[in-house]
Amino acid sequence: MADNGLALGIDLGGTKIYAVITDASGKILSEAKNATDNGAGPEKIASDILELGKTAASQIGVSLDDIQPVGVAIPAPVDPETGDCLHATNLGWKNFSLKNTFHKLFGREVYMNNDGNLGTLGEYVYGAAQGFKTVIGYYVGTGLGGGIIINGHLHCGNSGLAGEFGHAIIRKGGRRCGCGHRGCAEAYCSKIAFVKALKKEIFKKGQHTLLPPDKFNICSKNIKSKQLAKAYFAGDASVRRVVNDGAYMLGVAAASASAIVAPDCIILGGGVIEELGTEMYPAFKRSFDAHLFGLDPAKVGIRFAKLGDNAVAVGATVYARNKGKI
Repeated sequence: MADNGLALGIDLGGTKIYAVITDASGKILSEAKNATDNGAGPEKIASDILELGKTAASQIGVSLDDIQPVGVAIPAPVDPETGDCLHATNLGWKNFSLKNTFHKLFGREVYMNNDGNLGTLGEYVYGAAQGFKTVIGYYVGTGLGGGIIINGHLHCGNSGLAGEFGHAIIRKGGRRCGCGHRGCAEAYCSKIAFVKALKKEIFKKGQHTLLPPDKFNICSKNIKSKQLAKAYFAGDASVRRVVNDGAYMLGVAAASASAIVAPDCIILGGGVIEELGTEMYPAFKRSFDAHLFGLDPAKVGIRFAKLGDNAVAVGATVYARNKGKI
């Protein structure tokens, strides 16, 4: 297989699967997306990913066989050595591995890592974190992803568990998280967290909402970022309160992580930030500055993800091009 400079990157999320093909400069040449088949097992999702990759390839007149590097971002910690995944809370998967399944389907090595890691990597190489040395990233979507770059290297840690900022406990005995613990950052700042909080506000406390019943109701477990944003901008008091409270708790989480990593840049990204980042920023920054230890807040650059919703998939192409060694 000749090296034509193309790479395929897949972002597997709780609500959608997104594929991009990039050239050697990181430019996106084609993209394709499908809804995630909720309730499906790893093998079915892997098959869906293969078909989506074929769709993206066909858009630029090539076969999937013509693309050598393939990277996949998983919403779970991934051991970079074994390909074992611990717990994809938003997919309902525990202790699974896609490495052999992907190898069989694609006929080559597929490089996998956590979605927060790869989103941060994408921003470091091509996006808002260019020029910085040590970076932490937060990605607010269905869950809360994160990633760490230290002196230019992606830090995955023991068994690939570094950067799981969504499961850093920021309030002892706090809200229950999908991982089973209480007080995780993800239980306060993620779409799943927002839906739970809004249900309490609206269906238990009787607060009014502008969210349409066909998009949000007592049975809802998730919600699209665009629907949250629409209600927020329309002045929905419940949505504003829940989102801003989540942003404040994200500031607590970022300040705590900064005491460990001491970054010179923090990236805020993900679908929710894409839609509501400017509105969430004041509560985040106020909380971050108030809880930061030692560091001068002015020395920590806070940037919105430049690649937007593309960051994770583009990061997956970077990871694949480097064969997981970066």
